Amino acid sequence: MGTGIVSVLLHNLPYNATWISHGLAGAFFVLNIALFTVFTVITVLRYALYPEIWKAMVVHPAQSMFLGCFPMGFATIINMMIFVCAPAWGQWVVNWAWAFWWLDAALSMATCISVPFVMIHQHRPGLQAVTAASLLPIVPVVVASSTGGIVAEALSNPSHAFTALIASYVLWGIGICFSGMVLALYFHRLTIHSLPPKEAIVSVFLPIGPLGQGGFGIQQLGKVSLKLFPQTAALTVAAPEAVHGGEILYFIGLFLALVMWGFALVWLSFALISLATMEKIPFNMGWWGFTFPLGVLATCTGMLAQDLDSPFFRVMTMVCLPLVPVDDYPSGFADLSWQIFSLSVCFLWLLVASHAEQMAASMGTTGSISCTPVKLPCGLLTSTSRLRAPRSVAAPMASTLQPVGFKAMLNDVHDVWQQIRIPVILFTAFGLLILRFYLHSIEEKSELKALPKAYNREKPETKPVEETKKKDVKPSPPSPMVESKAPKSNGPKRIKGGIVKRTSSNDAKGEALVRKVRPLVFFSSITANTPKIAKGYAEGLEKELQKVAAETDCLFMAPEVLDLAEVDFDDYFITPPKSEEDPADLFYLFLLPSYNIDTINDTFLEHLQETHHDFRIDTAPLSSLFGYSVFGFGDREGWPTEEDGFCFQAKQVDKWMAKLTGRKRAFPVGMGDTKRDYTERLSEWSEGVVEVLGMLAKTGSLGEGLPGSGAPEESDDESAAEDDDEVLIEDSEVKPEKLKSRKNIDDVEDLGRIMKSSNPDAATNGRAAKSATATAGAAAPIAVDFTTYGKTVAKKTPLNAAKEMVPKNSPTYASLTKQGYSIVGSHSGVKICRWTKSALRGRGSCYKYSFYGINSHQCMETTPSLSCSNKCVFCWRHGTNPVGTTWRWVVDPPELIFDGVKANHYNKIKMLRGVPGVRAERFAEAMRIRHCALSLVGEPIFYPYINEFLGMLHAERISSFLVCNAQHPDQLAALKAVTQLYVSIDASNKESLRKIDRPLHRDFWERFQRCLDILREKRFKHRTVFRLTLVKGFNVDDEVEGYAQLVEKGLPCFVEIKGVTYCGTSTASNAGLSMSNVPFYWEVQEFVTALEKRLNEKGLKYGIAAEHAHSCCVLLASNRFYKDGKWHPRIDYQRFFELLEERGADGDWKPEDYMGEATPEWATWGKGGFDPRDDRVDRKGRKIEA
Repeated sequence: MGTGIVSVLLHNLPYNATWISHGLAGAFFVLNIALFTVFTVITVLRYALYPEIWKAMVVHPAQSMFLGCFPMGFATIINMMIFVCAPAWGQWVVNWAWAFWWLDAALSMATCISVPFVMIHQHRPGLQAVTAASLLPIVPVVVASSTGGIVAEALSNPSHAFTALIASYVLWGIGICFSGMVLALYFHRLTIHSLPPKEAIVSVFLPIGPLGQGGFGIQQLGKVSLKLFPQTAALTVAAPEAVHGGEILYFIGLFLALVMWGFALVWLSFALISLATMEKIPFNMGWWGFTFPLGVLATCTGMLAQDLDSPFFRVMTMVCLPLVPVDDYPSGFADLSWQIFSLSVCFLWLLVASHAEQMAASMGTTGSISCTPVKLPCGLLTSTSRLRAPRSVAAPMASTLQPVGFKAMLNDVHDVWQQIRIPVILFTAFGLLILRFYLHSIEEKSELKALPKAYNREKPETKPVEETKKKDVKPSPPSPMVESKAPKSNGPKRIKGGIVKRTSSNDAKGEALVRKVRPLVFFSSITANTPKIAKGYAEGLEKELQKVAAETDCLFMAPEVLDLAEVDFDDYFITPPKSEEDPADLFYLFLLPSYNIDTINDTFLEHLQETHHDFRIDTAPLSSLFGYSVFGFGDREGWPTEEDGFCFQAKQVDKWMAKLTGRKRAFPVGMGDTKRDYTERLSEWSEGVVEVLGMLAKTGSLGEGLPGSGAPEESDDESAAEDDDEVLIEDSEVKPEKLKSRKNIDDVEDLGRIMKSSNPDAATNGRAAKSATATAGAAAPIAVDFTTYGKTVAKKTPLNAAKEMVPKNSPTYASLTKQGYSIVGSHSGVKICRWTKSALRGRGSCYKYSFYGINSHQCMETTPSLSCSNKCVFCWRHGTNPVGTTWRWVVDPPELIFDGVKANHYNKIKMLRGVPGVRAERFAEAMRIRHCALSLVGEPIFYPYINEFLGMLHAERISSFLVCNAQHPDQLAALKAVTQLYVSIDASNKESLRKIDRPLHRDFWERFQRCLDILREKRFKHRTVFRLTLVKGFNVDDEVEGYAQLVEKGLPCFVEIKGVTYCGTSTASNAGLSMSNVPFYWEVQEFVTALEKRLNEKGLKYGIAAEHAHSCCVLLASNRFYKDGKWHPRIDYQRFFELLEERGADGDWKPEDYMGEATPEWATWGKGGFDPRDDRVDRKGRKIEA
């Protein structure tokens, strides 16, 4: 018991001296377990072999009191299991500790009830015979309650923890009440019969035990209640207002702990004064009674120091500092309040142990019970160290206890251990201490970590009940007015204008509630113009709204600018986002350019349409919005009229938003020409939006004819008009229908507008007009709303006709040609790579030459599809290429593309003949294309005739290197022969891939995984390559394991690891990229070595086959290409074409069949990979000497 409390105190010292809190405390914990186990076994065996001793001990008036020491010692072991073992070994230790605690609680209750019962009914001691030892069978209940609080705090199941908490409160109440009665009786005895004798003077310290342990226990239970009550919703079932029950119990526990600590301090002073009045106090085993009371008082003091953070509890700190190494001093000596108690107990333990060792050495042994020291279950000897049996049993026991066989050996072992245990314990502790000092002197010093304050821990947020009720109560809609049917008017229909402010339930109560409005500005762009406009507009809008807020009671929050290419549509356009911390009404604003190519606008419109037609979603899921408005940018040079396509995508967004919001259009669609008047039109539209927001702030309504003003009917049926244009039907195909009979219309506007059919051509036909007039009396007239009078519906051109991906008059065509692309047909392109120019001048080749033997000056970089399914943050194509998820354009034949890209490539090579430094022999070689890199831009595999295009390349013995982004598994599975197949692996997990590649497909991760499975199947058919582009801050840190798992899934032939190339465009800046995201080559090398090590640990045989430092690129290769002690990543192109001609594109041949030569020495790991045939130059073209 004393050893256990010392281990607990050492572990909970309030400074981070690891050698004490873990090393020395752990040693005492192990020692405590060993002593407890050994003496428990010995005691059980002894009482089993000699039951007469057990009977004599139970009826003894003093020895029976020490039965409570067993559960108290067991409780210290349970505490250390939670403190030390559970963090290291896991939750199963907590479960075992919980089971042990129930056993300990049962034993404590047994001693608390049985021993006092025996004392009352059998012993019947007089007042003079009452001692503080009467507390020993009662205190275990208090100790068990404290341990229950510690166990409950560690339990993961709130229900189990709550049960343990309630049981601990019950145990605490039983123990404290019972202890109070015994303490009062003992104090009464002291006042009448003076102090105990010198031999038993230590007993005056025992009352400190229940006081200190009770104070610690009630604090611990309060802390657990503070955390547990909100989780279990305890007390709120019967009383919903009792949401702060845990906090109340916590403060009650803190108050009671202060009261008990103060009384314990008074009793400690009384005990010390009593001890000082005695002279020459003889040592006996009762001195062990010092350790546990003072130890539990130290634990109570320590918890008060942590919770209150009071200077009063930091007194006398310097006494313990000499024991702490200089490097372990915490700054400010904070939280060192209670070491005066803690370390005093430790010193006291050592003092008592040393004196006990001397006494044990002088003690003799005998076989008679009258002189045999009685060892109690907890391992302690009392001051009355010799137990004498009644005379009636002394004689037979004397003959029974003679050492015979196993019993004699057990007695001898026990007696020997009694004599040597103290030296063994001290020697072990001293050896551990010396070892700890040695280890501490050679280990690295670590910074101290501040211990958390229990009261400052994050509390679960609990909202007041009144606010919760207010939030949950929704304003009831106004009840419909039942009006009497008025007689039909003979005159025209009158519409009364104006804005009527509706009174809400809150206004009726007189509550002044401030409305919050947050405008969200959405934009899309393939260049950097719209983002700048959107940000400038948001800044101006914020200033205007501040003026409106000053005139109204509405609070306008700062507008938030969002890129449609980066947001998740489900978060904003299925249900509006809600913020629990700062709720506000949302107002959507859209700034959208219209493109005749596939962009994020098409994906966004498709999402809106799918949401509208999804039967699982409500008809108007965005009806909770405050309103919305759209402004479109267009080019009248390309589309002169709205019908031809001017701002057509902005109008479509407005149409679908009208359906999804319940027609909460706050302001009409604004349209501006990007080359003429978009600034003026945007300003006009902005003024209208601000005016509408001001009206919303004053009235909370959008006005007549829209939801929010009482939902009156409107003459223009918007939904019917919008739904009609979803299916195109020619007027000539509609047969005239016989009009149904109806009452005459007496309105003046209707009398002169009589039509026979809906064909507008009939209006210009004289005979048809006369016929219509003649039929007016016989047939029912057709009512034409005056708001649509005179509007003619022109035939609409079907929108589903295939269009060109990059028309010559489109901004995409102009942007790409400006960047140096040659557009072939309507969706293909070719461009000269910078490494081609460098190789022609003899200034170095691409990494593909170091890895695979490709001559850069004979390589053509092209793509049959400029469209891509991703919008990668590191794309150096300036973000101007088209994007799409499906092929929707005109398909050019592969012959047109093949001839066009070759012709344009040769033209660009010819333009380099006059460049200074071009070598004649390489220029001549460049006029013969030998390799084709299908990695220029977009998704080459997206092209429907990619296999035919590859066949044309191979027919002219041009090798093919095809790169895809793992987003088109069906096309990848259908791919035939290719020289080398690349897959870009830009991230190792779903979230990183979403952040880096910004894919358009919703199921992008599933597509990605399918592509890896297909690549695994093709590894014995194609040379497969994983291309890893490292972007620092995105996919480098702690992702080696993820990449290793992807390699394990796909098992590629090669893995290229390359640092990202910074393009330096504003598009990249918008995505959050800068030069700080470009890794250094040494960082790439570290990543490669870590990945290689992890792959080998997984049993995947990969090694570093080559490097090219100039490209910041390293190649890992499978052991399939390790031959004769060298790596062979290069390609035998001649053999590849021979196999292709012999066995065909679907033939049975493997990548090893056209494996080339070994990696040149200059390209191996650590050599840099620069071609020695070329000259290295600096940025100014000056030669660099190696």
